[in-house]
Amino acid sequence: MRITNEKNIPAAAVAELFRSLDWSSARYPEKLGEAIAGSHSIRALWDGDSLAGLVTAISDGAMCAYFPYVAIRPEYQGQGWGKKLVESALEDYAGFHHVALISYGDKAGFYEKCGFIADSEKAALFFRPQTGSDGEMSD
Repeated sequence: MRITNEKNIPAAAVAELFRSLDWSSARYPEKLGEAIAGSHSIRALWDGDSLAGLVTAISDGAMCAYFPYVAIRPEYQGQGWGKKLVESALEDYAGFHHVALISYGDKAGFYEKCGFIADSEKAALFFRPQTGSDGEMSD
């Protein structure tokens, strides 16, 4: 297993990782590839040639960073690789005023182990554009 800092991760590998997590964004591999490629930084976890996980960041480069994707294949979860990957990504933003992410479901405990805290004085707000006929929103 190795952690890399790279920008050119094949979109197909990212889509496969996201499919393993049953994330709806995997249904849009071209847009997903563009999103990943447009990241400020990317840390990837590789098991040989297989993408086992990744953390992406978008940032202003000086004060604020946001981690939109923290993804670890289910078979690698619970082994410490996710924490190592997040800690590696945080190295790029040491000293920043704000580093944030949004935790879904029951994952908040994992992020707290990585040093993130819930802030009851702040709320994540989402713009809700018109949805398709099925009304589905993506990850």
